[in-house]
Amino acid sequence: MTAGKTAQRLALMFGVMQCITGAQGQVPANIETGLRKIGPIVDPACTAMLYRSLMPAEDITSDKTPLYKALTVKRDQSFGPHPKDVVDIFYADKGPASRPVLIFVPGGAGDKIESQAKEANAFYDNIGRWATKNGMVSVNMQRHASLTWDGGARDVSKMIQWLQTNIKSYHGNPERMYIWAHSAGNLPLGTYIGHPELYGPSGVGVRGVIFMSPAPFNIAPLNPVTIGGDDPRSIVKDAGKTCSAGSIFAVDGALPGRGPGQPGGPPEAAAPPGLPPSPIDPAILLAQSSLPELRRTKVKIMLANAELDPSADINVNGGAMPYNQVLHDELCKEGAEHCPAMFIAKGHSHMSIVFSLDTPDNTVGSAILRWLRTVP
Repeated sequence: MTAGKTAQRLALMFGVMQCITGAQGQVPANIETGLRKIGPIVDPACTAMLYRSLMPAEDITSDKTPLYKALTVKRDQSFGPHPKDVVDIFYADKGPASRPVLIFVPGGAGDKIESQAKEANAFYDNIGRWATKNGMVSVNMQRHASLTWDGGARDVSKMIQWLQTNIKSYHGNPERMYIWAHSAGNLPLGTYIGHPELYGPSGVGVRGVIFMSPAPFNIAPLNPVTIGGDDPRSIVKDAGKTCSAGSIFAVDGALPGRGPGQPGGPPEAAAPPGLPPSPIDPAILLAQSSLPELRRTKVKIMLANAELDPSADINVNGGAMPYNQVLHDELCKEGAEHCPAMFIAKGHSHMSIVFSLDTPDNTVGSAILRWLRTVP
C-alpha cells in the first residue's frame, strides 16, 4: 500500500478524532460583514435577509408546481397524532431507488419553515434541496412543545420509527439514516440518543448524529457553560436591530391560510406566566442524563458550532462552544471510536450555520459531507 493510500485510510479510520475546519469555500465577504455586525446572538430574521438573494426566487408561499426543478417535495407527512407530528420529505426525481436519508430537527420553537420575516420562509427548504443535490433523501421535522423531560425525544422516536417503515416509498434507505439537530432541536435529539428505552423495536435507527450549536441537553454530572450563561434571554434581546425586523417573536412570515399552532402558522396564544420552575433534584438529573449512553453508543457523533455562536470564543479551544468541548473531551476518554468529530464554522453565526446550505457559501455543507463519508 502506498504512503498516500495509507494516510487516506488512517484519515477515514480516525476521522472522528479530527477537527473539521470547513476549508472548502468561504463565507462571502459582504455576508460575513453583515454577520459580524449582527454579532454573537440569535437573529433569524436579519440573517435570512443576508442569504435570501442566494436562494431560488420562489419559496413555500408560491403556488408554482413543481416548486423546485427536478425535485419532489411531500409536505406535512404525518407520523403521529399531534397536528405538528409531520415531516417534509425531499427527493430528486432521478437517482438510485435507495438513497441515504438525512433528517433535520430545527431549533427555536421547532418550525420546519421559519416565520419571523418573509425572507425567512426560504428556510429550511434550503437543507432539503442541498441534501437531494448530494444524493440523499431529506426529511425536515416539525416539532411541538412538550411539558415532560422526554416528550420531545418520544416524538423523535415516533418519527424515526415511521421513517423506518415508510421511507422506502420516497427512495430512502432505512438502513442508512443520519440525523442533524440545530439549537433547541438538540434537546429532544440528545435525550433520544441518550435513552435506549425510547428506541423502537429496530433500535436507534440512525448511524450518525450532528449536534449543531446545541442548546444543552442533560449530560449530568457534567455542567459546562451553556448558551446565554445565566441569562438565556440575552442571546435574543438585540435580534432584529440591524435590519429593523422587529423582535425574535415576530411572525411576519407566517404562511397564508395557516392557523395558530399549525405548521408554518402563527404561534398559539401563550399561557400567562406562572411561578418560576423549581430546581430539579440532582439525583433526578443524574438519572435522566444522556451521558452514560453517549459513552457507549455506536452512533457516530459530530459536535459543531459557529465562530459567532453565543458562548463561543475563537481564542479558546479554537472557537468550540464550552458545552461541545466538555462533551467532546469526556467522550474521547472512552477511546477513538467514541471520540466525536468537531467542526467550527469560521465567520458564521448561530443562524447562518444552517441558513448557508444550498448557497455558494459551502463552508458548512462541505464539512458535513466530508464527515458523513467517514460514517460506516
